[in-house]
Amino acid sequence: MKEKLSEKELALFRAVIELIEEDVDIHSIKVSDITSRAGIGKGTAYEYFSSKEEMVAKAIIWSGEKLFQKIMDVLRKTESLKEQIKAVLDFIETEMSSSRCSTQLMRLQGQECQMKEHLYREYAKFGGPQSQVESVLRILTEQGKREGTIPADMPETFVTMVLMAGFMSYFVYLLQGMETEDAPRDQTKEFLQRNILLSFGSSREQK
Repeated sequence: MKEKLSEKELALFRAVIELIEEDVDIHSIKVSDITSRAGIGKGTAYEYFSSKEEMVAKAIIWSGEKLFQKIMDVLRKTESLKEQIKAVLDFIETEMSSSRCSTQLMRLQGQECQMKEHLYREYAKFGGPQSQVESVLRILTEQGKREGTIPADMPETFVTMVLMAGFMSYFVYLLQGMETEDAPRDQTKEFLQRNILLSFGSSREQK
């Protein structure tokens, strides 16, 4: 995403995100819905974007960048891997799982459609959505190795597998409504945090 966006582009992006957060299906959003919400004429919108798909795709990417910047800012101020893991789990709970953008993107994964193609094309221009995730994982890995929680010789692939397994488990737990009396959110986060750390510790003990 380019660094400087015009006020009209920002207005269009905000309009798209508002519609998605109101749970309007991505595929059913019309250009007129977006421009009407943004207070901008359709002709003006097409001066910036070639299609509805491009407009929606770039709005989702813009929203995702803002979202990930929040957790990056928190992680840079957190001084232990344990607290960083908790911060990511809190972020998944308060930001990602409640975001309609996140849930609609999950639905797109199994579909073949123009919107998915545009998203992938736009993401590819700056490294894809995985680049944001990789940045988060890199901060955790560096902190863990610096403090000795993660063995210095543990391959990054293994570190990534451990962290992603824990974080994705919590995301699915929230999306699927798996919370019960026996597995409330706070205890589930503590369980995942403990087991992520134990995975690194047990690996070190086996060497």
